[in-house]
Amino acid sequence: MLSLLAACIVLTTPPSTPEVSPVEPRLYINETSLGVVLGYNLNELSFVASHCEAINRYMEQVLFMPALPPPKARIELVDGKNAPPVSVRNLSGEILTQINVNTKEDISGPVAEAAACTWLARAALAGGRPYDKSPIWLRQALKSEIIGLLRPSMVDWWYRQGRSNTASPLEKIIKGQAPDLESFLFWRAVRNEIGSSADQTKILINSAQGEDILKLVVKSKLLDENWWLTARANLLLNRAPVSLGMRESAETLDDLSRFVFDLGQGDVVLPGPMAVKNREAKGVQLEMKSRLVALRRELLRQNPVYHNAWRTLGTWLENFSTATPEELDQQWDEFLKERRAANELRNEIEAALSEGLSKKEGQQ
Repeated sequence: MLSLLAACIVLTTPPSTPEVSPVEPRLYINETSLGVVLGYNLNELSFVASHCEAINRYMEQVLFMPALPPPKARIELVDGKNAPPVSVRNLSGEILTQINVNTKEDISGPVAEAAACTWLARAALAGGRPYDKSPIWLRQALKSEIIGLLRPSMVDWWYRQGRSNTASPLEKIIKGQAPDLESFLFWRAVRNEIGSSADQTKILINSAQGEDILKLVVKSKLLDENWWLTARANLLLNRAPVSLGMRESAETLDDLSRFVFDLGQGDVVLPGPMAVKNREAKGVQLEMKSRLVALRRELLRQNPVYHNAWRTLGTWLENFSTATPEELDQQWDEFLKERRAANELRNEIEAALSEGLSKKEGQQ
């Protein structure tokens, strides 16, 4: 009986499972022109490598600068709770950069900063100078140039922001106390002032090695506050944005749909239906044709929020000379309806963005 019971226990007991040893994490390696990138996450590794290649493209294709001499840097992706977002060190003549990926925030900024700092450190070492003397403003500027290469729409956004924002004092920019945007604009203004790519390269290398850019001679011109304000304004005004923001689209639309005519009693503002009643006047006809040309030229640059309003105004202008007054009044009402809807949507978007920004600032 006992033997039979023992046999039953043996038959019903599941076989023991051998212990499986934990799988060792795989270390991925990606060799870029800037340095060898190492990490345990392939997606993160590729993301960092793209930024490393971007700064080399910028140097070679924008500034026409030759490649830096070896040794390349070593760029490690680390996961540390108390580690800084980016750290750069000199280990026996080789630059070691570490990027902390243990964050819930978007790491594109720190990664671009790491690529910029690594390049500047290598450039300084190549000239026999300390690796960590490059100015903060230059790191900020190159960080933004990297992001702009990978996401070109950001450059357009920064220029629009530059037009809206008050210029930061030059002293704050040089000390790294200004936003990245201002350092970005400062570097572009300096490049415009310098002119030739060879001179731009010289200024960049000297700055990377710790020289004060305000003491460098740029076409015998003193880079002071007056120069900065003028250069910044010229930079922003001379570049036509690829696309417009909501505010710019709304303002341009208001200008196109505001009609001022002198009908014999001085300048008066005419709403659309009143302009239609005076459309036989030569000046009114010429102005409407001019507005239609301007609208067609600018339509593709408009913000999507205002696209329908622009299209309905364009339809009204196209039919201004041929449609009946009743048809034009109906199209004008449709334009006003689309413009009100666009303004309401804009207010909702700006309120949501403002609320999100306030929450983010409150968490910091």
